[in-house]
Amino acid sequence: MKHAKVQGAWRPVRARRNTRHRPEGVLSALAFNICMVLLPLASAAALIVIGRDHLYAYEYSDAGAHVVRERVEQLNGELIQLDFDRQRQWDDLVAMELRAGDPAAARGFLLSGAGMLPNRSANVLTQAIANDASEAELEVAALELLQPSTRQNYQQQVPLLSQRNAASAAQRPATLADPQDFELMARALIAEPETDPLQFVLTGFALGLAGDLTPGMQQGAVALLASSRRDDFPDSISVEVRTLAAEALPIEAFRQIARENSASSVDDLATAFRTAVVPEHATRLREVLAQLGAIGEATNTGAAAVMLTHAYTLPDLQRLVLIARASGDRAAAAAKRLPRDGRLLDTARGELTFTRDLVSALTLAGIAAAGLIAIVLFKLFQAAAGAWRRMRAEDDEDDYGAELIDISSNNWRPL
Repeated sequence: MKHAKVQGAWRPVRARRNTRHRPEGVLSALAFNICMVLLPLASAAALIVIGRDHLYAYEYSDAGAHVVRERVEQLNGELIQLDFDRQRQWDDLVAMELRAGDPAAARGFLLSGAGMLPNRSANVLTQAIANDASEAELEVAALELLQPSTRQNYQQQVPLLSQRNAASAAQRPATLADPQDFELMARALIAEPETDPLQFVLTGFALGLAGDLTPGMQQGAVALLASSRRDDFPDSISVEVRTLAAEALPIEAFRQIARENSASSVDDLATAFRTAVVPEHATRLREVLAQLGAIGEATNTGAAAVMLTHAYTLPDLQRLVLIARASGDRAAAAAKRLPRDGRLLDTARGELTFTRDLVSALTLAGIAAAGLIAIVLFKLFQAAAGAWRRMRAEDDEDDYGAELIDISSNNWRPL
């Protein structure tokens, strides 16, 4: 029997597969990589703009002050280690500050009782706060919760808030404006270039040689000098302060002017100081002194010096001013006892000011993030659709294998 020669292999039409590559896979991968690079770059640009332009504004308001005060009280409450005897430990903290001769910190812990005491005792102060009690009334209510001995010592050493205005008026504000000290330091700087000029610059400012200083600025100069002599004064702040002082009064320029004019008297040295001052940087230094003075007015000069040690950079002074104005002596107590870990600064949260640069950076970051999300969703959809098609194809193959095969010419094509 003779058979015809096979001309080619045949297979069913349904077995043929589409092997063409679609371009959307390459384009989506390219877009994904671009968005992955663009998102962190735009986010970093936004952070740089915020830090460069200091876009957070820390404005005082009654509602915001109440929130800040509660946060500071909670921070003071974290100083109590044992929950079973919170009232005794609160009493001990007040007594400890009285023995240390720090009435501001003692009052701060006393007024923080709502966040430090156990619930039953704290409810007394919480109720007083809910009834809009003044700080003086709150102090009297908290005194009743102290041990008799601690209460007696407090009343002897700390002027009550109701008497504070009269006591404050009787005190003479501290100042660095001493012409004799200025003359001695000026002569030392002229003779010894390695002398630390910070105190000299602040003394010259206190004497009004770089513009008039308000009493608050005078207090800020005292606080800044006291803080700079502390062991826990941050290095970052120290560098900024000394750089700003050197820019406000270039010491080499002062030394050269004094030598050229053969300055020997206080008046001659003061004239050399005025001539060497750079007005733009002097204005910035006065602003720093004004901020420190505002902290001192809300608490006291010593507390302002301690609070400055919790800052990382000079712009953090805005937050410290808000904290001091909102919580007063509570902030003084917290600044003295808390570690320098940024928790005190975190109690003040400002409002972000949007500028054109910031909006542009945020918009670019948003577009990149939206692109990433869209591409991921598209790929997930493609994967789900492909899985569904494969499931349908497997069902069709199972049905096809169980049926009779139609070998008509319409269902077969050459390979």
